[in-house]
Amino acid sequence: MSVKIDPPTWTSTQITFRLRNVRAADTYWFTVNDEAGRPLGGSTATPVQPPAGVKGAADRIIDIMSIMAPEPSGSYELRVFENDEIDPATQVPLAEAEPEVEPFQYVPAPPAPPGPPPPPQVVRLDRGAAIPTADEVLSTLVLAATSARSFAAYKSYVDRIVCRPAKGSALGGDTYRRLHRATLEFLEQVRGPVVDPGGVLAAYLTADGLLPYVDSIAQRYPDALTGDPCSDLDPNLLAEPFPVELSWCYWEEEAGLVQALNHVLARFQNRRVGPGLDPLARFDLNPLRPLRHLLWSWVEDEVARLTVRRRAAEYQFEYGLPLVGRAVPRSGVFVESRSRFLESFHTLLYEAQLFFERDDDTTVNADAFPVYNALRDTHLVLAEGASNQFGDLPTQARVEMLEMQWLFSQPEIREFLGGKPMVPYDEPWMPHLDTMKSLYGWASASVTHFHELAVRGEQLLLTIRWGNWNSTAVTADSAKNWARTWRNQIQRYVHAYRAVTGVDLTAGPDATPPAYLLSRRAPSAARRA
Repeated sequence: MSVKIDPPTWTSTQITFRLRNVRAADTYWFTVNDEAGRPLGGSTATPVQPPAGVKGAADRIIDIMSIMAPEPSGSYELRVFENDEIDPATQVPLAEAEPEVEPFQYVPAPPAPPGPPPPPQVVRLDRGAAIPTADEVLSTLVLAATSARSFAAYKSYVDRIVCRPAKGSALGGDTYRRLHRATLEFLEQVRGPVVDPGGVLAAYLTADGLLPYVDSIAQRYPDALTGDPCSDLDPNLLAEPFPVELSWCYWEEEAGLVQALNHVLARFQNRRVGPGLDPLARFDLNPLRPLRHLLWSWVEDEVARLTVRRRAAEYQFEYGLPLVGRAVPRSGVFVESRSRFLESFHTLLYEAQLFFERDDDTTVNADAFPVYNALRDTHLVLAEGASNQFGDLPTQARVEMLEMQWLFSQPEIREFLGGKPMVPYDEPWMPHLDTMKSLYGWASASVTHFHELAVRGEQLLLTIRWGNWNSTAVTADSAKNWARTWRNQIQRYVHAYRAVTGVDLTAGPDATPPAYLLSRRAPSAARRA
C-alpha cells in the first residue's frame, strides 16, 4: 500500500491521523483495533472522507476521538485499507487484506472532578479519600505495556508472518528465522506513541520527556550527556526504559516450560532422557507438516540460545532467586546474589494486605506509610541488580520463552499431548504443559498459577523499579494510590504463590526461595529426574 500514516496528533476534543500519498479517485477505509486485533465498535470498516471543497489528491484526516472516548487505557492500532480490501456487501475487511498499520497507546482524560459534598444532614462512613498524585499514570503505562505483550497479541502478530502462504511456505528453510525475527519485532514495536489528550502523562514526565527516576539517574552523569554516540547515555533507552522483567521468565521456567520443550526435543532426536519407558515414545511428527521443520531448526540453533546456567546466574544477580536441578551450578560459583529481594518484596505484599484490611474499615483512615517504606526498600534492591546483563538477557530470555509457548500452542502438539478437556486455560499452550508435568511427575500446581505469578509479578515489579520511590518528594499518598490501583494484582499474586509453594504471604513475610519450597513439594522421583 502506498498510503502512509503520520503519527497521531491530539487535542482535548480530537485524536487525528493524517494519511499521505492518497489517490484522489480512490476510497479508503479504516478500523481501530485493540491489542488482540479486535476492531472497536463492530467488525465493519469506516470510510475515510475526503476533505470538503478540495479537488484532486490531498491528505486525508481521520478523527477517532468518538471511537476512543469510551475505551480504557491500553495499546491500540489504526488500520487503513484500500477499497479492494473491503467486502462491498458487508464492509468488513477481507481476510487477505494487508492494511497500513499505525500502533499507539491511549491514556483517557481524567474524570470530571466530583461535585460538592452531600448536605450536612446526611451521615455516612466513606473510605478515606486519596490525594491524586502525578505518578498514578505510571501504573496506567505499565498495565498497557504488559497487556500489549500478552500471548494472544503475540500469537496474532506472529501467525500473520509465519503461517501466511504469501510470506513463504511454513515448511521453508527460513520459517524458524521468520518466527525469531517476528518475535523480536513484536517486543520492539509493541508500544507506539502515547496519545495523551488530557495531559496526564506530560504532567508526570520531566521537561525532557523522561521518567523522574530515569532523569535522576541521568543527572548523576553530566559528562555522559554531551552527545557522543560512542560513550554517552543512550537517548532511546532514556526515553523508553520499559524493558521486560526477568521474573516473568523465572516463573515460566519454574512452571516447567523449558524443561518440557527439552524433553520433546530429546524425543524428536530419538534420545532417551531417563531410565524406563519414555512417556513420549509415540511422539511422531508428520514430515509434511510445519512443526517438524521448526523443531529441527530449533535444535540446530541451540548454540545461539541462552543456557540454563546463564539464566540461573542472572536470576541470582537480579532477584536472588535460585533454580534447583542437576544442570544448575552450585551457588558458590555466583559472584553476587540479591538475597534481600524476597524479604523486601514479600514484606511489601504483606504490608499491602494489612493496608487493604485497614482501608476497608471506614471508621479509620488507613496509613500507607508502611507500604511506602516497603516500596522504597524493594525499589533500592531492584536498582542494585540493574546492571551488566540487565535489559539484554531478560529480553533474549523473553524472546525464547515466547517462542517456546508458541511451539507448544501448535495443533500438532495438541493432537499428541491433549489436556484436561474441561479445565479453563487462559492461553492455548497451557494444557499441553500441564500434560507434560503430569507425565513426568513434576510440580502438581497448575501452570495457570505459575503464569499468574509471572504476569502479575512483572506488572508489580515494573511499577516498583521505574517509580521514583526514593525521591523525598514522594509521599505516602503515592503509596496509597499504588496499593489501591494494584490491589487485584497483589491479591492474585499472593493467592497464586500459596497455590504453588504452600506459603501464605498474608500471614507474614517468608524469604525462603520458591525453588526450595517447590522441591520439597515435588515427588522424590521427579526431584531425582
